[in-house]
Amino acid sequence: MFCWGRGLISGGIEAFTGGPSHVLKVWLPFPTGPWLTLEAEEPQGVRYGPFADYMKYPGDLVLARRPLTLAQVEAELAFGATLLDYKYDAVEFASLVGRRFINRFPLVQPAKELYCSGLQQAVAAVSVPFSAPSTPWATPEQLYTDPSVTALCALLEGTS
Repeated sequence: MFCWGRGLISGGIEAFTGGPSHVLKVWLPFPTGPWLTLEAEEPQGVRYGPFADYMKYPGDLVLARRPLTLAQVEAELAFGATLLDYKYDAVEFASLVGRRFINRFPLVQPAKELYCSGLQQAVAAVSVPFSAPSTPWATPEQLYTDPSVTALCALLEGTS
């Protein structure tokens, strides 16, 4: 799921990258639900959450998919579970922004911290890696434009 938010930080990320400001994995663990997410967000860090939280998201959502087998999805989710204690990585994301303006800006990569697209890139590496650059971690826009990603549908704010 890719998100285009209405908040100040979301708007800044979207203006800077030209793409979404947030990305998360959505899956249905049991046939009767509920749908869950695996994401890295401020301030919680890497977490599982209910997808229902996004039904009131202040912005637009695009549901996308990658061609994965059930075993690949399970491997990604199992690896994602090992990252649940990671904090949200605002420092590295800020250093990525700085590097876009000044190429010699230092890349800061704290240990045990990930931002949203870095988490998705890390879990994808155990099955079908994204073609986006691995160092530094990709931005949400780089994952959204990855050739393996196909948009399925959009939920636009203000529509029903």
